[in-house]
Amino acid sequence: MDRLPLETARHIVSYLTKRPDVTSLRQVSRTFAILGSELLFHTVSFHPSYQSLARLREISKRAHLAHNVRELVLDLPPIRDLIWGPFAQQLDAEGIDIKERMPDAFRLLAYHVDRYSELQTSGDFAGILVEVVSALPRLRGVLMKENNERDRDYWLSQSNLTLGCNGGFNYRIDLSAELHGYSGSKDHYRAFAALVDAVYYAGRKLDTFYVDAKIDPRMFFDNTVRLERAGAVFRNCRVLGLKMDIEESMVEHLIKTPLFNVILPSSPNLQSLTLQFGISCAREAIPLSTIFGSEHVWPRLQKVSFSFIDMEDQELYAFLLRHKNTLRELSFSMCSLYAGRWDDAMMFLRQNLGLVALRLDPLFELAGEFDYLCESELKMMEDYVVNGGKCLPPREG
Repeated sequence: MDRLPLETARHIVSYLTKRPDVTSLRQVSRTFAILGSELLFHTVSFHPSYQSLARLREISKRAHLAHNVRELVLDLPPIRDLIWGPFAQQLDAEGIDIKERMPDAFRLLAYHVDRYSELQTSGDFAGILVEVVSALPRLRGVLMKENNERDRDYWLSQSNLTLGCNGGFNYRIDLSAELHGYSGSKDHYRAFAALVDAVYYAGRKLDTFYVDAKIDPRMFFDNTVRLERAGAVFRNCRVLGLKMDIEESMVEHLIKTPLFNVILPSSPNLQSLTLQFGISCAREAIPLSTIFGSEHVWPRLQKVSFSFIDMEDQELYAFLLRHKNTLRELSFSMCSLYAGRWDDAMMFLRQNLGLVALRLDPLFELAGEFDYLCESELKMMEDYVVNGGKCLPPREG
C-alpha cells in the first residue's frame, strides 16, 4: 500500500480526534474508499471458466482497480465443480425442475460441459490472460493452486457427470481423460502454460511464481519455445515454487530437462525455493544430486523446502555448506536419507548453519528397511536445531 500523504494523515487524525468540518469528512471518506479498494484488489483470485475470466477482464479494464493488483491467484477446483456450479445457477435462473424437465436439464448440462472443453481447446484462456496481465502494471506475483484435497483417485468419481431423479431416468456425461488428463492434469498444464505465456508476452518481471497442482509436464519435454518462455519468467523470481505432484513415470524424465540443469541454476535473484514432485512412496523419491548437480550456488538463497527427495548425508551437507552464509529456513517433508542418519544431520545443522526456522514432516532413513521418524522425534529435532534444545531423541544402534 502506498504511503499516505502527510495532509491526508492530518485529516484522518482530525476526523478521529474531534468533530470535523465537512471538507475533512469528505477527504477522509475518499481516503478510506481508496484504501479499501486497494486492500480488496491487492490479490485477485479467479478460476478457469468464462464467467470468472470475464470478471478478471473487467477488473483489468478499470485503471483505478488494475493499478492496485499485485498478485493473481488461479484456483483450480475439481472439474465437476467448474461445470456443476454454472449449470446449477442456470437451472435456478430458468426455473428448471430436473424431475419434470430432465431432457432440458441434460441438454443444459451438456452445454456447460462443451463450454468448459471449449475454454480448454480454443486458446481463449491464454488470450484473455495476456490481455489481463498486460493491463496490470504492478503485478508481482502469480500463484496457481489446486483446491482438491481429496484422494487422487477422486478422478474416478469426477470423470463423469450424472443427472437423475428417484424413479426417473439417468443421463450420464463422461469427461474425456484424453482431453482433461488424470485428475485434470492436462487442464492444469494448459492453465500453467497460459500463465507463463501471459507473463512473458506482457513483459512483467515477477517476484513470485508458485505452482501447487497436478500438472502434465510434457511442455518441458518437447516444447522448446514454451520452455524458453518459462525460463525468462522464472529467472527474475525471488520466490519460486514447483509443487507439481506429477506421475512417477514422468519425474526422472523431467529432472533431466533444461528446467533443472539450465533455468533454475541461472536464477541469480532466487531467495526461496520449494520443490515437490508428489511421489507417494519415499523409496521412489528423487536424489538431490540428480536435480542440481554438486556445485551450483544461489548467492541469495534464504529458504528451501524439499518434499519427496532422496539424499545422502554428504551431498546434503555439501548443498547446505554452499549456502551457509544465506540460508535461514529449511523444510523437509517425506524425504529419505539413505546414507547417514537424520540425527547426525541435525547436529550438522546446529553446528554449521544459523537457522531461524526448521520444519520437519514425516522423514525416513535407510536402516535395513526405511525407518519412519515419528512426530515427537521430529519436534525434538526442530527444537534442538533452532532453539538450542539440550538433546536429540534417543536412537537405537
